[in-house]
Amino acid sequence: MSDQETARSETVPSDAPRAARLGDITSGTVRGPRDAVELTVWQVWREHFGAAGLTLDADYFALGGNSLDALGLLARIQERTGVRLPLDAVLKAPTVESMAALTRTGALAEQPPATSLVTIRAGVRRPVLVCVHPIGGTVLWYRHLADALPEGVPTLGLQARGLDPALEADRDIPAMARRYVADTLAVHAARDVVVVGYSFGGLVAHEMACQLADAGTPAAGVLLLDTSVTLTPEEPPTRARLLWSLVGHALGLDVDVEELAALDPRERAERVLGLATRQGTLPPGFGVDRLARMIDIYPVNSEAERAFRPRTHPGRTDLIRPREGRTDDESLTIWDRSSLGGTVVHDVPGNHFNLISEDNVGHVADVVRRLWYDAEPSPPAGA
Repeated sequence: MSDQETARSETVPSDAPRAARLGDITSGTVRGPRDAVELTVWQVWREHFGAAGLTLDADYFALGGNSLDALGLLARIQERTGVRLPLDAVLKAPTVESMAALTRTGALAEQPPATSLVTIRAGVRRPVLVCVHPIGGTVLWYRHLADALPEGVPTLGLQARGLDPALEADRDIPAMARRYVADTLAVHAARDVVVVGYSFGGLVAHEMACQLADAGTPAAGVLLLDTSVTLTPEEPPTRARLLWSLVGHALGLDVDVEELAALDPRERAERVLGLATRQGTLPPGFGVDRLARMIDIYPVNSEAERAFRPRTHPGRTDLIRPREGRTDDESLTIWDRSSLGGTVVHDVPGNHFNLISEDNVGHVADVVRRLWYDAEPSPPAGA
């Protein structure tokens, strides 16, 4: 053990029970991960220490970690991200935030990921929840849902390919769904999967269910989270409206989106990055180019949404609708016609924007638990 590691460990007796050594995990800045890399590293740390309340700035050694334990931690990060961190990474980057930054930098030299899947929470129960990104392409929205579900329920996310500089964005929902079906079936049988989609993600989830059924391998379930749909041609949303979806809804910034929309793309990304980094809703080192890709994914997915017309799924669809949501009567009629097994609506408190927020997600988790994790499971969606 190095002198630096010894100094870090002096305040925590090495023979102390792990539970005692985790006493300060909720101190410091309590916030959740802000991109897929932080999400993955955060999840690995939580599994490693057995600590659900782990914060991004908790110190590895203050939690009771040591150099031998670090080997397993770093191996699991490599397994999940493809990035091999150096053995002294826990000294250079002893927090989730700093280790994610190191991983993010290392990823620049790695091959592009072979899959869109991101592990939000590991587990061994079945079925597995596979959650499709909303219009902004990231899977962070589902982290609170994963935590609210029963212990051991695995939750995976499907992140938009266009967020990676080496990967071309899928321009239509059927193509997106084909890619995501292939990525999902590479690790799980369809019968073990519930496809879930919040907002725009519900459109992709429905198409995934159709493609799985076409192949004779129906999913265990289909769950739409306040996903509206229309057959009426609509005007495309303005750039300012799409920008609000990112800067206002996703990043929580109070900024004039009309002014942002008028800026040069590079200047726009720099402005948003500066504001979001200072506010803490994007991590240090996130990068202008990475944010520019995130901004660009909104119009791509918006156009895919406008062109989408749902096919007929042979099974049942479950739809969770908040009382102040977007799923109107037209949407319910279309979803019912598009599911031969019918569409079952589950009304819960809340609105479209807080449906799966930390404060409100328990209502959604209760529905999921009743449908797939109580004693009597629901029949497969394609049955």
